[in-house]
Amino acid sequence: MNPSNNDPLSEVVNQEQAGAVLAMQSGLYRLAYNHALASGTTVERPEDLSALEDHARAMARETFREKFDPEQHAHDAMHQAEYERSVAQRADAERGEQQAAANVRDAEQAVASAPKEGPKPKLDNWRLGAFIVVFSITVAPTLHDSVFHTLPDDLLAWFLSLICSGFVGAMLSWGILGGRLTKLTWISAAAGVALGIGLLAIRLSSAEGASEVMFAIGLTIVEVAAVLLLEFLARDLSVKEAEWNVNHAKESEALARRDACQQDLARWQSRVREKHQAVIEKIALVEDRFNRNIHIEELEQAAVKAVRDGYHRGIAENIGRIHGVTRRTQ
Repeated sequence: MNPSNNDPLSEVVNQEQAGAVLAMQSGLYRLAYNHALASGTTVERPEDLSALEDHARAMARETFREKFDPEQHAHDAMHQAEYERSVAQRADAERGEQQAAANVRDAEQAVASAPKEGPKPKLDNWRLGAFIVVFSITVAPTLHDSVFHTLPDDLLAWFLSLICSGFVGAMLSWGILGGRLTKLTWISAAAGVALGIGLLAIRLSSAEGASEVMFAIGLTIVEVAAVLLLEFLARDLSVKEAEWNVNHAKESEALARRDACQQDLARWQSRVREKHQAVIEKIALVEDRFNRNIHIEELEQAAVKAVRDGYHRGIAENIGRIHGVTRRTQ
C-alpha cells in the first residue's frame, strides 16, 4: 500500500465502477479519516463527530432513490418508453446489419468473378521505334537526292536527311496510332499510302536509268508495307483497348459496389453499437435505482457507521505516531 494514499479502500474498491451506496460509504470513510488526521486529535471530539454524522445522513438522503416504477412515476414511464424504443431500433439496426453483411458478401463474390485486366494495353516503344527507323531509312535517300544534294558537305546532307526523315517517320507513326481512336481509322492509313506515292513521284522525277527507277519503286513498296503493317497493329491495339475498357469498367463497377456495401455495413454496425449502448444505459439506470432503493434509516445507519469507522481509524493513527508507530507500507 502506498503510504501517501490515505484511502485504505483505494486498492480494494474501484470508485468509478462501484455502486452509489458503496461509493458513498467509501467516500464518507475517507472524509472522516482525513478529517481526524488533519485535526491531529487523539480522542474523540463530539462536535467533530456530530458534524460528520450530520453530513453522512445528508449524503444518505442524497443517495437514496425511489424504486423504478413506470406506473407511479412519469419520468420512469418516459425512461421505459425510451428503453423500448431503443430496443426496437436496435433490432431494426441488427436486421439492417445482417442485410448489409449479405450485400458485402455478394459484392465480394462479384469482385472475385470480375475479369482482371491488369494494365491498359499499349504499343511497345521498341516496336514503335522500329517503324520510325524504317520510315527514316526509306525517306532519307529521297530527301538527300532531292532537297539537300546542293549542300557542299555530303556528310552534312545525309545528317540533315536522316533528321528530317526521322520527323517524317515519327509524324506518320503517331498519326496512324492516333487515328485508331477515331471512327474514320482508314484516313491515317490512306494518308500514309498517299505519302508513299508522293515520295515515289519525287524519286521518279530524278531517277536516271532503270536501276534508279526500280530502287524508287522498291522504297515505295517498303514504305507502303510498313504503313499497312503499322495500321494493322493499330487496329489490333484498338480492339484490345476496347475489350480492356469494357472489362475494366465491369471490374471498377464491382469494386465501387463492394466499397459502397462496406461503408453501408460500417454505418449499420455503428448504429447497432449506438442503440446497444442506449439500452445498456437504461438497464444501468434501473439497476442503480434498485441498488439505491434501501430503507432510508438503514442507509443513514450505514453512512454514520462509515464516518465513525473512518474517524476512529484516523484517531488511532494519530496515537500511533505519538508512540512512534509507523504505518505498514505493504
